[in-house]
Amino acid sequence: MKNVAVISGAASGIGQATALVFAQRGYAVVGADRDRAGLVKTAEQIKAIGGTFDFNVVDVANELEVSALVSGAKERFGWLSAIVSCAGVARTGRIDQMPRSEWDLQISVNLNGTYLLAKSAMDIFMEQKHGSFVAVSSDAGVRGASGYAAYCASKHGVIGLVRCLALDYGKFGIRSNAVCPGFVQTRMMDQLFAEAANPEEEKLSYMKEVPLGRFAAPDEVGKVIHHLSSNDAAYTNGIIYSIDGGVTAGHFE
Repeated sequence: MKNVAVISGAASGIGQATALVFAQRGYAVVGADRDRAGLVKTAEQIKAIGGTFDFNVVDVANELEVSALVSGAKERFGWLSAIVSCAGVARTGRIDQMPRSEWDLQISVNLNGTYLLAKSAMDIFMEQKHGSFVAVSSDAGVRGASGYAAYCASKHGVIGLVRCLALDYGKFGIRSNAVCPGFVQTRMMDQLFAEAANPEEEKLSYMKEVPLGRFAAPDEVGKVIHHLSSNDAAYTNGIIYSIDGGVTAGHFE
C-alpha cells in the first residue's frame, strides 16, 4: 500500500519543502494552501521528479474546507499515512499595539488550523488503527520572544495540543509529534525581518544566538518531519523536536 501524506502550507516555505521530501521518498502527497499559484509551483517540482501531488486550495481555519481536504484524500487513495500541519502566519508587535485582527489571524491559522486538521485526521486514523500527525510549532513555542506575543501564544498552544493528542490517541496506534524550528530561510522569515528598522542588523542579532552560526534550510525541517512520520520513528509519540541549531539549549556567547 502506497504511503500518503496530507500537508498544509504546501505552497511555500517549510510546507513546500516537506511536500518535496515526502514525494522524493515515495509518498503520494496531497497539498493544501490558500495560495493556488504556489501550489502549482509545488506540483511542477514534484512532477519533475516523477512524484504524485494532488492539491486543494484550503483555508485551514475553515472547518468545512479542512474536513473535505482530509476526507477527500482518504477517498482518493483509500489510506492516509501522515498528516502534517505546516500552514502558519507570523505578525510582530506588542499586544497593546497589535490590532485584534492580527491576534485573531495568528491564533486562527497557527492553532485553530492545527486543531481542525488533527480533528479530521483522528477519525480516519482511528478507523485505520494507524497514522502519524506532525505539527510545526516553533522555538517560539517553547520560549518567549520580544515583539512576538501572538505568535508565541499560538505556537505554545500547538505544543499543548500535540502532547494531549499523543496521550489521547496513542492507544489507537496513532502517533502525534511536534517540530520546533528556529528561523528558517523562507519568505516568511524575510518578511519578518523586513519589518525591522534595520533588517540586516536584526537578522544578524538573531543569527548570533545560534551555536551553529546559521539559519535552517526548509528541507532540513522537512526531513525531520518525514522521519517522525515514518516507521523509523514507530515508537516516537509526544516528542517536541527542536530544530534550531542549539538556540534553546541554553545561553550562548
